[in-house]
Amino acid sequence: MNWAKKISIIIPIGKGDKSWLDLLVDLKPIRKNAEIIFCGPETLNLPPEWKDFPNIRLLRSPLGRARQMNYAAERATRDVLWFLHSDSRFTPSTLSSLQALFKRGIEGVHFFNLGFFDAPSMMAINTVGVWFRSNCLKLPFGDQGFVMQRTLFEKLGGFPENAPYGEDHLLIWKAHEIGSSVLPIQGKLLTSARKYSTEGWWNTTRKHLYLTFSQGRQELRRIVKAKKGFS
Repeated sequence: MNWAKKISIIIPIGKGDKSWLDLLVDLKPIRKNAEIIFCGPETLNLPPEWKDFPNIRLLRSPLGRARQMNYAAERATRDVLWFLHSDSRFTPSTLSSLQALFKRGIEGVHFFNLGFFDAPSMMAINTVGVWFRSNCLKLPFGDQGFVMQRTLFEKLGGFPENAPYGEDHLLIWKAHEIGSSVLPIQGKLLTSARKYSTEGWWNTTRKHLYLTFSQGRQELRRIVKAKKGFS
């Protein structure tokens, strides 16, 4: 997988989080070529069979997903950045569709279609909603595995570190503001639905919808106001 030599994979790790250890299984096919950066507030330890790869890096940074991803991105050495969550899991289409993307060329922000593992039955509704939000409204979230050129990430200013939530959502609004394309990769990436199980499907879904709408409305007003001021 020579395309993997061009990519830095950035995975922020929360305090006490162990889910990233399961992600290692899915990363194994590209661990010899891709630069894989785990970044967290605690000392991280790789399993013994992962310790002989110089392209796999463990970084410590202050806690905060945006801060951790920016910190790792600044230290990444490859031209393309792929941001994953620690509880991301691959499907058979994940790496093959990423390889196809490299063949086509990476321009703009790219994202995967999202599925859920360990999901309650009601998550089928969320899966459709995520597809509509990301493919039709062009508003993917970070658990959909953003892929972009390093130069574009720098132009976007990285993830906003002062946002109380939705740093991924805000990055996409910034991409729209500067006229960058936001495109699906067509492969699928999985994420955990445990929050919906523990906090309740309706409560979690309603909360996410409210926060997304509120933040999106603020961003739309800001962009419209800025354009009017410019004109």
